[in-house]
Amino acid sequence: MKSAFLTEPKHIEIREIEQPVPKAYEVLVKIAYCGICTLEQRLYDGQRKIFYPIVPGHEASAVVVFVGSEVITDVKVGDHVVLDLVNRCHACPACLSGFSNLCENRYKKGQRVLGAFSEYMAVRPEQLQVVPDDLPLDQASFAEPLSCCIRSLRRIEVSLGDTVLVSGAGTMGLLHVKAALAIGARVIVSDIVHARLEDARRIGADAVVDASDTNTFTTEVKRLTRNRGVEACIVTTPSLTAAETAFSVLAVGGRLNIYTSYSDKPVLPIDMNTIHRNEFVVTGTEGRSESDFYTAVRALANRKILVDDLISSVYPFEKIAEAVEAALAGKLYRVLVKMGD
Repeated sequence: MKSAFLTEPKHIEIREIEQPVPKAYEVLVKIAYCGICTLEQRLYDGQRKIFYPIVPGHEASAVVVFVGSEVITDVKVGDHVVLDLVNRCHACPACLSGFSNLCENRYKKGQRVLGAFSEYMAVRPEQLQVVPDDLPLDQASFAEPLSCCIRSLRRIEVSLGDTVLVSGAGTMGLLHVKAALAIGARVIVSDIVHARLEDARRIGADAVVDASDTNTFTTEVKRLTRNRGVEACIVTTPSLTAAETAFSVLAVGGRLNIYTSYSDKPVLPIDMNTIHRNEFVVTGTEGRSESDFYTAVRALANRKILVDDLISSVYPFEKIAEAVEAALAGKLYRVLVKMGD
C-alpha cells in the first residue's frame, strides 16, 4: 500500500510499504478521505515536530475491510466509519480525570501517532465510530474537527440563550459557529476578512463584526449586547489582538477559551486585577475526548450540523504535497485528500 511520509519540513514522500496485518482485536479500514488540519500544516512547515519520519493525517473517514476475530463490537465489513486516532492509555491521571485528549502517553514511542495519510490502517475498535451509509464520506471526515469544537464549547459551558463571540472565521471558526447555533446560542463572528464575514453570515451567524479597527469592534459588540458584553468567547485565530480585544467585550463572569495554538509563547494580554474583579474564566482546549467525538458523529449523522459548504477543495492522494501547500496558503476552508479511487 501507499503511505505519505513527512521526512523533514516541506518534504513529503509517498512510499510503497506493506499493508498492515490487523491483530485479532483490531479492525482493518481503507481510508476514504482525510482532511488537512492545522496540525498537519504546522508539521509540514516545521512549526511543530513530533518525530521524523511520520505519516500525518487524523481527520479521516474510511470503509471497514476486515474485522479481527476478537473484536467484540458490532462493526462489520463494509461499514462506513470515522476515525478517532488519539492514543489514550486509559490509565494515566489525565485519562482517569476526564482529560483523555491530553493523555500523558499519547505521543510516546512504540505506538502509531496520526497515520491517516495511508491507503489502509489497522485500528482498535474504540478508535472508530460507524456512520450511516448515506452520510457522504467526505463530510464524515469532519467528525474529528467538529469534536474539537464541541469540546471547546463544553469547556466554557455554552448553552441555550448565551451570546457567544467567535473570533476568527476560518474553518474551525465556522465549525464553532455551526455547533454553537445548534446548541441554541446567539453567535457573533469577528474577522478582518470581509469575504469570511459574509460566509459566516450566510451559514447563520446572528451578527458579524469587522475586527480590523479595535475601537469600532468593541463599540459594535457592546451595542449588539446592550452594553453588557458576551457571555462567552472562543479565540480561533492566532492573532494576539484577537485575544486582547476579546477581554474588552466579555460580560461580568464571562468565559474565554483560547482554542488556537501559537508558534511562540505569547503572554495573556490582560492584567490579573481585571480577571479578579470581573470573575472571568480563562481556559484553553486541545483535541477532544471520546464523548466529544461521539457527539460530533451523532450531530453529523443526524444532519444537525452540515459541513458540505466548508469543503473548499479535494486533491488526489498523489498530489498530497500540493494539497498541503494549498491549505497553507490560507485562502481556503478545509482541503481534503481523497485516498482511493
